[in-house]
Amino acid sequence: MEIRPGVELVPGLPVVLLRGTGTLVLADLHLGFEDDMASKGVYLPRVQYEKAVGLLREALEKTRASRVVIAGDVKHVFSRLTWQERTEVGGLFSFLKERVEEVVVVRGNHDNYLAAVAEAYGVEIVPSLRLGDVLIIHGHVGVEMREGDLVIMGHEHPSIALRDSIGVVARFPCFLHVPLRNGAEALVLPAAGAYQSGNPVGLDPSKYLSPIVKEMGVVERARPIIVDEEVGLYEFPELGLLGDMLA
Repeated sequence: MEIRPGVELVPGLPVVLLRGTGTLVLADLHLGFEDDMASKGVYLPRVQYEKAVGLLREALEKTRASRVVIAGDVKHVFSRLTWQERTEVGGLFSFLKERVEEVVVVRGNHDNYLAAVAEAYGVEIVPSLRLGDVLIIHGHVGVEMREGDLVIMGHEHPSIALRDSIGVVARFPCFLHVPLRNGAEALVLPAAGAYQSGNPVGLDPSKYLSPIVKEMGVVERARPIIVDEEVGLYEFPELGLLGDMLA
């Protein structure tokens, strides 16, 4: 599915391919989440890392991308670099460096203390990355953009929750394609982390996390695109037309 010429969603995967530059973009892996939850008394199976590697292996096989850009939140813990994060982020970078020519991290708000690991594996950390009229950011802070830009971002962890006629709610991770009031548009990526199930999208701008969507997004015209291993990709009408279906 093309968002615009050369910007393609990969069926069944929370990634976008920039065909012209061979760049694969994903966001919000949140490696180290399980240890952080364990420190709070919640014990989860350690699956984030294996699922991240599996996701990237499949995405690279399907796309033959030569560059991977992680649009923020490679790691999870704000206050330090945990042992789990150091081990798993290092393993992820090693896996990628063996398969692609370049790995770039666009810094997210969770990526404190990431620099030491990134430097050891030759991975660049940048505040944003521009590739022609595509601007890749994390999305937790505002950024200068141009009319006609496509801003690819994470941070929101979007999902869509839908209610049927008898009140049953189904929830799916989704991309969210949002027109912006300055003539640009945003493509918000679903979280790639296995435990980051997503925040429901809706018509109230104040409920969004990113200042870009919250302050500039024309949310009633935003289009959710479900991504699911079985369904693949499914584009819904604009949020403003879904009305009472939104849970």
